[in-house]
Amino acid sequence: MPARLFDEEFLRKLERLSLTARRIRTGVSRGENLTISRGASLDFADFRLYQPGDDFRYLDWNVYRRLNRLFLKVFTAEENLTVHILVDTSRSMAFGSPSKLWYAARLAAALGYLAIHNLDRVGVSAFAQGIEHSLPPLRQASHASTLFEYLGSLEPAGRTDFNGTLHDYAMQSRRPGMAILLTDLLDPGGYVEGLKALLYGRFDVLLLHVMDEQEITPELHGPYRLVDGETLEETELDLGSEMAIDYRRELERFFAEIEDFSLSNGIEYLRTTTRIPFEDVVLDYLRRGVFVH
Repeated sequence: MPARLFDEEFLRKLERLSLTARRIRTGVSRGENLTISRGASLDFADFRLYQPGDDFRYLDWNVYRRLNRLFLKVFTAEENLTVHILVDTSRSMAFGSPSKLWYAARLAAALGYLAIHNLDRVGVSAFAQGIEHSLPPLRQASHASTLFEYLGSLEPAGRTDFNGTLHDYAMQSRRPGMAILLTDLLDPGGYVEGLKALLYGRFDVLLLHVMDEQEITPELHGPYRLVDGETLEETELDLGSEMAIDYRRELERFFAEIEDFSLSNGIEYLRTTTRIPFEDVVLDYLRRGVFVH
């Protein structure tokens, strides 16, 4: 991974993004993810009618004496979001200049940095055929350097098992929250079952689809020997205008299927290429309310 991944310019951009995030979150305190629970904090929220099985300790007897009906006190409990950042480090992520993995790591660093400054827990995992290694959840802003060091050390290797990896991750996670996936989605086995596993595990899913411009509009003509980035299988092709049209048609179908699946399943989906400045992608997410809870 290039050392320039986290240079001074990068850090200055993160600080500007942090200021922008605070402006976008106007009126919402950091770490403010309020849920309703019974007696979990001292912040009273409301009353509701007693239901069999409710805890008698939270009955309001003053209301009962006035109305002769049982009402339960309901409180607000403040919870901190757990952000799970999963970065695809399979061999295909090495493609491009800069590589897709280099770009994904910068995005992950920016999103993780903002989440930590929002007082959320942030854990990061690298995956290919499985979870290769993980950084345990961080919460304090002073741990940002640990986050950067971890992401700066990622190297592409191996094939992808997108579905199996996400299924196992969802089943093993004790604290579901927001799952941010950074991947090129280049797995012959597909992506549907893995994403469904996260949804079933009660994750809010944000899918960042990272591609290189050459994968979208390849500038190749004539005979070529193409090598699969993960399987290393070779194919000889004569890349003419007709094949370019077929490729574009299949690519658009692939994109449409991902967009339709994401929309119908409540998944936030954003496709980007490594030519787009990473801070523009992050700001797009912020404007959609990703870190506004």
